[in-house]
Amino acid sequence: MLKPKNCPRSNIFSLKNKDSMLMFQHSPARVRILISCIVLLLIIVASHAASPARGNGLIFRGGAEGPIQQFVSAVKEARRHLAAAAVARSISIFTMYPLDTLKTRVQVGQENMFRLAGLYKGVAESLFGQVPYGVLTFGSYEMYKKTLLAKFVGVPPPVLYATSAVLGDLTGSGWLCPSEVVKQKMQAGVYSTTGEAIRSILKTKGFAGLYEGYLGCIARDVPFRVAQLTSYEVTKSLYLKMKRRRLEKQAALNGTLFVETQLELSSADAAACGAIAGTFSAAVTCPLDRIKTLLQVDSAAYGGSVIGCASKILRDEGIGGLIQGIGPRVVYIAPSVVIFFIAYEQVQQRLSHWDTSSKRD
Repeated sequence: MLKPKNCPRSNIFSLKNKDSMLMFQHSPARVRILISCIVLLLIIVASHAASPARGNGLIFRGGAEGPIQQFVSAVKEARRHLAAAAVARSISIFTMYPLDTLKTRVQVGQENMFRLAGLYKGVAESLFGQVPYGVLTFGSYEMYKKTLLAKFVGVPPPVLYATSAVLGDLTGSGWLCPSEVVKQKMQAGVYSTTGEAIRSILKTKGFAGLYEGYLGCIARDVPFRVAQLTSYEVTKSLYLKMKRRRLEKQAALNGTLFVETQLELSSADAAACGAIAGTFSAAVTCPLDRIKTLLQVDSAAYGGSVIGCASKILRDEGIGGLIQGIGPRVVYIAPSVVIFFIAYEQVQQRLSHWDTSSKRD
């Protein structure tokens, strides 16, 4: 069992006895992160379940129901989003991983960047980090979005989408950073195996080494998620409004009734909306992505902070250094977002139809 040194006492948990605290402190890093994320998600779901607010046709459990019933109800409401996020994240990560490796090689300035060997190095660590991160981020994002839209009716929806995206990404960030540190060090050729990477990081830098570049990760991922989800939601909303008008006009001409369930995104629709969101979000956050990558690969050489790293890049490489790797990043992110949202929308729709059919039966 790996025992990270100088591991700080957790501020998330309040354990009542020394034995349980020592067991938590000396458990593997991934176990502690998993426990932290599970508890955080439970808090989010419980808060969502306890909300008595009603609005926009959304009913939040409360009233006569007890806390257990409220919690179960909230999990049932969120399960479509959680399942859809897990499936979509897995497909998009595995499909586009070689381009992610190429992007990392470009950003750290490796020679022979296009070699085939090692294109999938670190993919298991990426899936281990990215899939739970996607579930936490997108599942909680949907909960935040529904709650905020119901409670703040007068606020423009894009503002609430952006707020929900920030909260959702922060919810998942505690899980993502350690896997990103290990994955990118392996992609850059610093380590050859996961075990070697973890042991070396813990030995030289302690538990904090797994969160090296965390602020850089947040500085990149939060703006990216805001740009991605806000642009996707706005594009999707505009498209569905146009589709509604078209279907209503068609129904009027045919003398039939317009059916609300027809307002769903097809795979092609989701691909178009995802392409716009993916290209835009990947391009505008490229400078932050390079800063995060350099801090996680070699933090000491780049000042150990976001500002220090940015200053060194500008001093050594000029403004162009901040957008180094933008081509591979856009080529990687845009199709990845397209794949993600196609799978995400399709899984959600199928689960929704299945739920509707089950209730009828």
